[in-house]
Amino acid sequence: MNRKTKSIGCLAVLAGMMVPSGFLCAQGTNMDFEKIMVGDNLHILSGAALAPDNNTLAVSSVQSYPLYLFDLAKREVTGQFDVGNWYAGSRLDYSSSGKYILLQQMCYMDMAPNKDREVMFEIMEPATGRKVLFFDKYHSVVITPDEQYALALTGDEVSFWNLSTGQKESTFTVPEATNSIAVSPDGRHIALSHKPDADALERDPRYKKDKKGLKAILNYKQQVSIYDAATLQRICTVDEWYDIIYNLRYSDDGAYLFCLNIPHARASTAVGNRQNFVSVVDVNGEYQAMRSVFPSNSSYEPEFRMSPDGKLFGITSLGKSPEIIIYDFAKAQPVSRFELSYRFFESIGKEQFPSDGRVAFDFMPDSRSVIMTFGNMLVLWKIGL
Repeated sequence: MNRKTKSIGCLAVLAGMMVPSGFLCAQGTNMDFEKIMVGDNLHILSGAALAPDNNTLAVSSVQSYPLYLFDLAKREVTGQFDVGNWYAGSRLDYSSSGKYILLQQMCYMDMAPNKDREVMFEIMEPATGRKVLFFDKYHSVVITPDEQYALALTGDEVSFWNLSTGQKESTFTVPEATNSIAVSPDGRHIALSHKPDADALERDPRYKKDKKGLKAILNYKQQVSIYDAATLQRICTVDEWYDIIYNLRYSDDGAYLFCLNIPHARASTAVGNRQNFVSVVDVNGEYQAMRSVFPSNSSYEPEFRMSPDGKLFGITSLGKSPEIIIYDFAKAQPVSRFELSYRFFESIGKEQFPSDGRVAFDFMPDSRSVIMTFGNMLVLWKIGL
């Protein structure tokens, strides 16, 4: 990325962060929604993911309470399982056909923002409730699109675990790997985050005289490299320096790679809440960094999703209260917002209570509705664009 492109990217970030709330409200805030109770659950819901059947919602709870399967059409719990028993709950993702659910441990402090993340992961089979695999103190775990393997990252090692046998079959090493791994929907590419190559940087003529810039990159920046899934050889490294990377995720159509990065405390310019950024890589353009950046002020690692039609992008944030901001993806401009303020709960009963600040969500199949967690209930929001 050249200097001009980087400057435009910075302006895009600032523009996204300084959008006045009046603009968002003018587009419609909390206009059309329904509150839904998940059975008689009296505990905060921590994670949610919509199954490929576009009707079953997996919902996780805090304080070691069960993972629920919720039928959205019938508004009823169809299953509950004793998995992901972590005090602060778990994040959820379905595998490509819905055969498996991947759970990632959440913590109330969420993460040490300057260090590699080490948490627990679990893979379960929703049809039977069977616990398939458990990973302790891993950076990242992802299920391959063919649902044959789980790729697990810990330290510098990426291991391939057979989901049928539960056995580790092979490994490969990525020097200075950090927090995240992703597999493209066609199964051909593996994206990995890692620290910069110090030797390569020192040979780079751009930094021979810029020792301060070199030190800042080595201390505070990371990169994303792409590997061939068949040969495990590196194909390329995205030509961009990112803040500490905590999540890599491909879009469902494989056209984009999303990169959640959070500045090191010593490199952050945030005055109030913690800064988070989801940057975008154009996969069709041979893994070129794009100018689009979607910011968040979430105090927890933000949830982000792309709508099924690829036109909208949603991310959780924190203003005066937790919120979901919806962007026009192509323009990287906000078009709507759902603010989960206490005023939103003026009419709630004793059986309903708000959240601890965390919100999980997923887009519905129509791409114009969002299902989210807040407190011990679900909220179905019709964006109304």
